[in-house]
Order: sequence, then structure tokens, then C-alpha cells
Amino acid sequence: MNVYWNGEVVPQEQAKVNPLDRGFLLGDGIYEVVRIYQGMAFELEAHQERFDRSAQRIGLLQEYPRLKVVLDALMAQQSDQLMDGMLYLQTSRGVAPRKHFFPNPPVAPSTFGFLSPLPRPDLMNRAMARSTSVDDRRWLDCDIKSISLLGAVMAAQKAQETGSVEAILHRDGRVTEGSHTNVFAVIDGVLRTHPPDHWILNGITRQVVVQLARSRGMSVLEDAVTLEELRKADELFLTGTTVEIWPVSHLDGLKVGGQAPGELTCQLMKAFNERVSGKVDA
Repeated sequence: MNVYWNGEVVPQEQAKVNPLDRGFLLGDGIYEVVRIYQGMAFELEAHQERFDRSAQRIGLLQEYPRLKVVLDALMAQQSDQLMDGMLYLQTSRGVAPRKHFFPNPPVAPSTFGFLSPLPRPDLMNRAMARSTSVDDRRWLDCDIKSISLLGAVMAAQKAQETGSVEAILHRDGRVTEGSHTNVFAVIDGVLRTHPPDHWILNGITRQVVVQLARSRGMSVLEDAVTLEELRKADELFLTGTTVEIWPVSHLDGLKVGGQAPGELTCQLMKAFNERVSGKVDA
């Protein structure tokens, strides 16, 4: 596989990470994952805006490659120009002696990216997801898309050990998000999801779903749901760049909602399919 490494597209085995890179040593960096549909990026501008915001939040002021630059470089090497896949890109603060404070003067960032195939899920016919609630013990700046993902990794592992595909995180019973998704619930006809503050990553798919729901006249409330409310929800689903919209059938081994995806969830999955078919960014 060819990868993007500091301005060049090279075979993966030629991309050598300096052991003093701050991303390797300290997790000092940010990343983005962009969905590719038929060779074109979905919501690329929104991903770039979030990447830039994360860079600003961590004080990464040096120039770094734009997502489209990396995507175009990798797509030029791609035999399947109409692939369904994902672009991964991360930028660290660069190579410097190991100190906790930022290098002064600043050093050049290190940027790594790759494309991988990722077929679209069949939203309307996919098996519903099982989930597990896990205490949210991560740091308090979850709105930064940081490469420091140990908290999410540990939560996801716990979910897997219980036979679930996702961990639904909560702080003192207040649901925040999944280990790698955002969480939506339909309660008394209202679509509920955590507000886009520092407790969650404001997912691009989350943003699209909120837009789709409001444009169709659905009641949307961006307000935290308690675990107790979640367990009694009429509908529950996850959103994310790779999972798109995934209805949830079980939480902590107990059934949530009905035996099939709910009415609002189905409407949103249909609308999302239409959005993907009709709007991609070149």
C-alpha cells in the first residue's frame, strides 16, 4: 500500500517514523477520517474545518497539508478511481527532543495519510448493534480530534469483551458519546443528542443527521440524555464516518426500542442515503 508521508506518496514500508516524533512519544497530534464514496470525498470542507479547529485548539500554528492535497495525491496512485473507502490523515507537532512543552522555535509537523477500501453498509438491512455503557473517564477536551485515543481504545475493548460493537460513554449517568461514534435517541417523538461542546467530538455525520432531521421537520433537542432515559428510549442509534447511521437493539444486554429500526431512524437512514448519492465534494 502507498501512503502519504511528509509531502510524498511512498510505499508503506518506506514511511519511517522518527522515534523522537512527538506524535509517537506524546500523542501530540490530531487526525481526521473522511469517507470516500465513488472516488469522491463526503463533506470534505466540514472535515477540513474541524481539522483546522483541532490544530488551533492545540496550538499547532505551523503550515500542514490540506486534506484535499493529501487525498488527490493518494487518489492519483489509486487503480480504482471509483472506490468506496476512507481517507485517514494525521499531523503531529513534529520531531524534537522529548520535552512536555512545545518546541521553541517550532519544528515542521509530521503528516501521515492513507486510503483504504471501505464498502458502504446496507443501512436499511444491516443487523442492529449491541452496545455497552461505560464510564467516560477521558480528558475534558473531547472536541479536539486528538490522536491520544487510549481512553476510547479501552472503552471499545470493554464493549467487545461483552459482545457489543460499541461502548456508550457516560459521566455520572449523563450520556456523552460512543468510543468512536455519536449517540442519538428518540424519546417521546423528539430526537435527542448531546450538545456539541467540549464533552464530545462533534462528528461530521452527527452534524449531517441533525441537519437532515431539522430539514424534515423533526423535533431535535441537543441536550444530554441520562442513561435511564436511554434505556427507555423509543429508538436509539449511533452515527459516525465509518458506520454512517447504525440502529441499536441492546444496551447492557437489555432490549432498547422495538424489534426493528424505528420510524425516525429509518427516515434518517433513507435521507442519508439520498444525501450520499446527491452530494459529495470533489
